Amino acid sequence: METKDKGMESMKEIAPNKVLREMEIELRTEMRREDIRPTPKTWTGKLKALGPTFILAGAIVGSGELIATTLLGAKIGFIMLWAIIFSCLAKIMIQEVIGRYVVVTGKGLHDMLDEVPGPRPGGMSWAVWWVILLMVSLTIVMAGIFGAQGLALKGLFGGFGNAHVLGVIAGVVGIILLYRGIYSDVEVLVVIMVISFSLGTAFLAFVGLQYTPYPVSAADFASGLNFNLPQAGIAVALSVFGMTGLSANELIQYTYWAKGKGYAAWTGPRSEAGWKDRAKGWIHVMRWDLGLAAASYTIVTIAFYVMGAAVLHRMKITPGGFKLVDELANMYTQTLGAWSSLLFMFVAFVVLYSTYIVNVAGTSRVVGDGLIKARVLKASDIPKVLFWRRVILIAGPMAMFILYYVFPSPAQLVVAGGIALSASLPVIALIAVYINRKMKREYPEMAIGAAGSILLWLSAAVCVIFVVAGFFLM
Repeated sequence: METKDKGMESMKEIAPNKVLREMEIELRTEMRREDIRPTPKTWTGKLKALGPTFILAGAIVGSGELIATTLLGAKIGFIMLWAIIFSCLAKIMIQEVIGRYVVVTGKGLHDMLDEVPGPRPGGMSWAVWWVILLMVSLTIVMAGIFGAQGLALKGLFGGFGNAHVLGVIAGVVGIILLYRGIYSDVEVLVVIMVISFSLGTAFLAFVGLQYTPYPVSAADFASGLNFNLPQAGIAVALSVFGMTGLSANELIQYTYWAKGKGYAAWTGPRSEAGWKDRAKGWIHVMRWDLGLAAASYTIVTIAFYVMGAAVLHRMKITPGGFKLVDELANMYTQTLGAWSSLLFMFVAFVVLYSTYIVNVAGTSRVVGDGLIKARVLKASDIPKVLFWRRVILIAGPMAMFILYYVFPSPAQLVVAGGIALSASLPVIALIAVYINRKMKREYPEMAIGAAGSILLWLSAAVCVIFVVAGFFLM
């Protein structure tokens, strides 16, 4: 296959099988006429074209929601409900700007970041190196997830087995499921899991609680919308802001899922007739994808927070340590009865495992491709890129397990990693502002309008102010 001096920009040959063909679509930056696909006009057609943000929802509704959000509710009650809602909604415009750039230009994450101005150590933009280092923060969070999913499996098996061993087994199975390294495998696995736990948890929080000793009143909700920021929960609150809704990690991984789905390839070359209409059409589909998934993870995030505040806070339980999952199970057992412990363990495992699946898949791409872009690793064709991704796919979970083995506290690992992820939000927000300005110069007809730009600047300001204020108050 042809190669150029810079990274993977010119991997142009059509790959001979499904795995390499899907990877070729994900990696290629050049649009092709044969890839053009008209945008769907019917509801069923649009629904079939959704997927990338639902993959993110699988990552979002895990460590941030099940653990960090619930911990915050358990620790301080309803008082920070406003921050949960705010966190979910504040970053959507950042995601749209990044998505538009991918659809219109066909460029992937590292090509996009390499255009960011500033220092260029090793010949690459500082932003490329930053996003690789960002994965260290994610690894800390995922170490907590690694341990928690083992605890959930042990609970699901009625206390039988060793949580560490079960966590490793689940991790290895995840590697096997993801080993082909293509978008469609991730989408099928995660969308099923997202739908299953979203519906169940939302029903419990908003309907089931009303028939238990822990009903939620209008006054409870009102108390959480007063914009209070208690000192006692500031560390967890900062962590929650970094992980709930879209974290910096999910925002940068979205480039892979949007390209892997085919949004950019289906738009076709700019020189082809009808390009403007197709580009606008696929941006429209992408916005539906963003909106429906955002509604899903926002509802589930609020549901977990409400469960933590209504049940665990009133019981004066703050989950942690090796009893983390057992103590979280009180949200179900105290509302549905003792029989629901197994149900909670199943939901907890599905939630945590979807996060594990998405982030292991994303990390292998971000780190592997980033090191290739920076010429730390050498890859001259798509099979070689796939090889390095698979190396990272195996090495990542190994690092997670080792970290968990050294610091065996899932809750503390998730909170600590979440704080580190929060520190990266202002960076990705400001990068999105730069990308938006670039879009307005080069593709003005495809850029967001004046209202969208105002919302983008507000989103960036919120990320900077909240994170800076949070670290100052800690």
